[in-house]
Amino acid sequence: MWGQSPVLICGAVLEFSARPRAHTKTYINHTHTGSPVSHIMPRPLTALLLLVLLGLAHSGPASPPEDSRAELKKVMEALEELKLDGKVMSERLGVAERELKRVRETPKVAFAASLGGNGLVKTTTGNKYLIYKDVLTNVGGAYNSETGVFTAPIRGVYYIRFTANAPTDFPMSAVLYKNDASIQLIAHEQSSGEGSDTASNGAALLLEQGDQLRMVLWLNTQIWDNSNHHSTFSGFLLFSMVDEQPPNTEGDAQMKDIQALVKVMQTQNKDIKERLEATEQELKAIRDVPKVAFSVSLGGNGLQKTVLGSKKLIYKDVMTNIGQTYNVETGEFTAPIRGVYYIRFTANAPTHFPMSAVLYKNDASIQLIVHEQSSGEGSDTASNGATLLLEQGDRLSLQLWHNTQIWDNSNHHSTFSGFLLFPM
Repeated sequence: MWGQSPVLICGAVLEFSARPRAHTKTYINHTHTGSPVSHIMPRPLTALLLLVLLGLAHSGPASPPEDSRAELKKVMEALEELKLDGKVMSERLGVAERELKRVRETPKVAFAASLGGNGLVKTTTGNKYLIYKDVLTNVGGAYNSETGVFTAPIRGVYYIRFTANAPTDFPMSAVLYKNDASIQLIAHEQSSGEGSDTASNGAALLLEQGDQLRMVLWLNTQIWDNSNHHSTFSGFLLFSMVDEQPPNTEGDAQMKDIQALVKVMQTQNKDIKERLEATEQELKAIRDVPKVAFSVSLGGNGLQKTVLGSKKLIYKDVMTNIGQTYNVETGEFTAPIRGVYYIRFTANAPTHFPMSAVLYKNDASIQLIVHEQSSGEGSDTASNGATLLLEQGDRLSLQLWHNTQIWDNSNHHSTFSGFLLFPM
């Protein structure tokens, strides 16, 4: 038996004959009327209509919403900005941390040694190296007690000082040499009869890495020491020079990954920024403290003497003037900031006439003094020094008192030095 197969589509029943005929009739029965309507329709057209209707029934939106793509673009742009900010801050942090590391790794250098229990050291056949065997301090290991040589571990400003003691029946000397060639400082006194005497000298010196300093005893002079450390050699380093959840789209997974990465980078950038600010603040505090150190001598002026009142001493021979705080024309040191400074001066002169050197602050207040009465033939050296709290703009200078004298030559017997220890 051949039957018909009805199909219900959009409220209509389509019936197809299962057996081929010469003329196929398709009955469309409108269910709301119940009246049969006969219409002849070719089979290919019927199949095409069915496919179109099925496609319409199962089709959805053609593309994701426009606002989702806009949101994704914004997040991507924010991510690129964060990457750039992170790179810039990382570079700044790297520079700052490297500089701070260099500052922190600046070596601590300080030494003090004495000739010790060697008794009298004397030479009449040429100069002689002085070996300070008795080491009191050697932080950093820069002083070699076998050779008597101090070697600068880094380029920087060092304060070097030495003291010599000997009987006065024979000339005394202690001479500081750099790299066995250049005389830096000297303490030298002529014989003056029975007794003993002490002389010292010191200065802030700019040394290159590897520069060597040593003490030398000059021809026809002597020096003396015992276990009480009368004759010493010392020095130390002063300073080296973001989120709204988008609607569900095919890019949900990508958006979540990007947003998670953004949050991670925000956290990392915050940490980098905090470290950067702390490091830069610490560096700024270090950088803002000026480097101040000067050492000068009267130089080749010979004897200076006054019998008609006090006289300002102008130290013309500049050995060191870091920060340009010493004025070679006026002989004045001017404090660039409020702080604690170490000031020292040494005076040398023949002993047949009184000697003096007096430190004044702002041309009014006496801070320190060296003064010796005449004691016959010979020469003598005296020095003094102290840490002073100075206000910004305070001026220090040395004066020669009435009826006194002072002497120097190119070997720097009479010196004036100072440096900033720390700001206040």
